[in-house]
Amino acid sequence: MCTGVEIALVASSVLAAGGAVAQGQQQKKMANYQAAQANADADAARAAGRVEAARIRKAGAQQASQANAALAASGVETGEGTALRITSDITGDAEQDAYTTTMNGINTGARYNAQAQADRLSGKNAATAGYINAGSSLLQAGSTMYSGWKKPNSTPAANTGGASSNNMFSNMGIR
Repeated sequence: MCTGVEIALVASSVLAAGGAVAQGQQQKKMANYQAAQANADADAARAAGRVEAARIRKAGAQQASQANAALAASGVETGEGTALRITSDITGDAEQDAYTTTMNGINTGARYNAQAQADRLSGKNAATAGYINAGSSLLQAGSTMYSGWKKPNSTPAANTGGASSNNMFSNMGIR
């Protein structure tokens, strides 16, 4: 039969198991929240890259227009030769900067998405660890219960009729 102490040990193991599961689930929820935030940051980074690229294109077009107007005001034919090359270079540089900015936004977004995936994996692992810890606690409780049930009586039986016990010290009269 189990003693009160053994029952308390088993109960504490069961409570520990429940706590391990709850902790694993809480860590999973937190990791999923962080993953959702990282995904939102990824979308924001991509959008910011597109907005900044549009601003760069607009600024480049405005600068090319100003250069074109300045060249025309000085009497230069703007649709050919050096004047055309100047405005084309301004527009080309602006487009290159805009493309680079867009790609930076995409790459930053990809890093955030990778972090989100890592967060989700971390949450899944935390939940699994919680279940494993719970199982370990329950196995420990079962072991405690089993060993308590199988423990021999601590008081030796009276030696009657010359029967020997399994304990050699008891057979020799040593307690």
